Amino acid sequence: MKIEQILDSLDAAVLYLDCSHRIQWMNRRAALLFGPGVGRRRACYRVAQHGTEFCHICPTGRAIELAAPTHYEFSFEAEGAPKDLEVIAIPVLDKESRPGSVLEIIMDVTGKGLIKIKHEELMEKVEKMAAIGQLAAGIAHELNTPLGTISILSAEIERAIKEPESVTGEIVREYLSDMRGEIERCKGIINDLLGFSKSGFVRKEPVDMNSLVLKTIELLRKGKYGEAIEIRPSLDLSLPQVETDPDRFRQVLFNILKNALDALEGSGRGRIDISTSAANGFVNVTVEDNGPGIPRELMKRVFEPFFTTKPVGKGTGLGLSVSYGIMRDLKGEIRIESTPGQTRVELLLPVRERGGDGAHTRP
Repeated sequence: MKIEQILDSLDAAVLYLDCSHRIQWMNRRAALLFGPGVGRRRACYRVAQHGTEFCHICPTGRAIELAAPTHYEFSFEAEGAPKDLEVIAIPVLDKESRPGSVLEIIMDVTGKGLIKIKHEELMEKVEKMAAIGQLAAGIAHELNTPLGTISILSAEIERAIKEPESVTGEIVREYLSDMRGEIERCKGIINDLLGFSKSGFVRKEPVDMNSLVLKTIELLRKGKYGEAIEIRPSLDLSLPQVETDPDRFRQVLFNILKNALDALEGSGRGRIDISTSAANGFVNVTVEDNGPGIPRELMKRVFEPFFTTKPVGKGTGLGLSVSYGIMRDLKGEIRIESTPGQTRVELLLPVRERGGDGAHTRP
């Protein structure tokens, strides 16, 4: 398919303008938006605003002036009815990095607005996809064991069909039962990965934090993270429920545990203690490792996007920044303390309210 055909099929008007604001090309949607009689070489302000001079705020002019993409929202009358438009103007730079022309993308958002993704939401998606990528390799290895068992059992059943006198019906039934068990194991592994990767609207529900912690630890183990590292849960069995989004909190907890495992990689003596407790109306999940710790001069930067103490290629630098944003959205808090030989991370969430004024005092 030619590029012109692709641009003509877009549900957005596309204009190619020179530095004098004259239209050099437009797609089919632009012709429908501004009228079929519009031809090339006409100034864009004559087409869009039917004016005789540049628009008060001109995205094309700003893109040329700044040599950078610009965004603008405006309304105009078309066939007696107002239209609301979103405009993105992208400068096309010449060999000397100067704007030689501008590509404008104009979207009609009349009555519906434009769905805008927040920067924090985008970072959260990026970090989650990076974690899923790391998990996938380990989980593929985890799946090989039950799949290998299923392969062996299916071969035995095939032999039983060919040589019925060599295998009793009872043994075949055992084979089938074992296969069903291994298939369920595969389904459980895959469902855990899908549960971690799924996205959707933020939803808060009553959550048993101890169960969520154990499921997150199990997910890490299935991903073959830190097989030589000891993870020691210590859970308060009397812990009250919290009202939160379990998927988003599990992403935070996964990030924290993954950071601890990465810090302990190659240590040969790694240990992670994860505990739960409750005080002053908050449930506290604490993750403590005996890794090298974070240098004091770097502690003030740990929540900065893209800041990381890991080697190149070992992380996105978004984990703690994303975790901070999620905990804020969940009305909770994340605290980090680190000294040489120890790092401690606390995740606080308010206890599920059961009446009263719902007041909490942070411990």
